[in-house]
Amino acid sequence: MFINLLKRKAESAGGELRDLDTQKLKMSQYDHPTETYTKKPLSCRWHVLGDGSDIVQRDIYSAFLARCVISNKHHPTIIAEMWSDQEPVLRRTGWLRNQPASGNASAEPTVTPSERVVRKRRLAIDYNPDAVAAMREPGRTNGFAFRTPCL
Repeated sequence: MFINLLKRKAESAGGELRDLDTQKLKMSQYDHPTETYTKKPLSCRWHVLGDGSDIVQRDIYSAFLARCVISNKHHPTIIAEMWSDQEPVLRRTGWLRNQPASGNASAEPTVTPSERVVRKRRLAIDYNPDAVAAMREPGRTNGFAFRTPCL
């Protein structure tokens, strides 16, 4: 029922619903510059591109790769074309960053929430510091830091 509803909504918006074989495609493991798959722990939230030049947030990168899938296959030429269009957008948003030549990230990538987001979060949880702490991922120093990439 949910899939049918989703399909109707996509079609009414001029889109389409695609079924992807996620086990075969392994989007979170795929690296388009090298066309290889590398298994990573779930805790690894940043993907180091195979050429070592950049790091990209893993879920954002997986969504990008899913958008490039045709007939349940990765198509390197299509990915390369779309990547050149999306790369500047990802850099501006902070989801794609330069990787230092040493291979180690010099600082943990962070995102500072806007004042509006902070106000909404406070309203949503009645600004209860214990509720904020409970929402945080284990190992985080604050609610807005991302982990460094797994190398």
